[in-house]
Amino acid sequence: MYLTDDRDIREEDQRALVIFLGGNGDWYVQVAPKHGMTTEGVRICTSGGAASQCPGLGVAIAEAYRAMAAAKQGLQQGRVVPRGELEDELQAWRNRFPDLHYEFGHLSKRVY
Repeated sequence: MYLTDDRDIREEDQRALVIFLGGNGDWYVQVAPKHGMTTEGVRICTSGGAASQCPGLGVAIAEAYRAMAAAKQGLQQGRVVPRGELEDELQAWRNRFPDLHYEFGHLSKRVY
């Protein structure tokens, strides 16, 4: 749970972000009152649903969850690398090794 930074609003109007992993492997995201209890939220499917309709959303929610969990334990996460930097690095590797292809857990030579 992450309590809002808006401390200048009335306590009863403050909200918390709640993210949890369901037993089915899907993420659940809620905006709840300050105490963190609500029955309303959004399910983020990790297969089908959000995984196909909004690729990357599940990964982003998982990162947010990890950041909240680390903060709760008093730990600092390392710098989150922006997606653009990751894509630039991937493209650099592809440019450097154009004949290699990564698929199904192993490297192979590209077949043309």
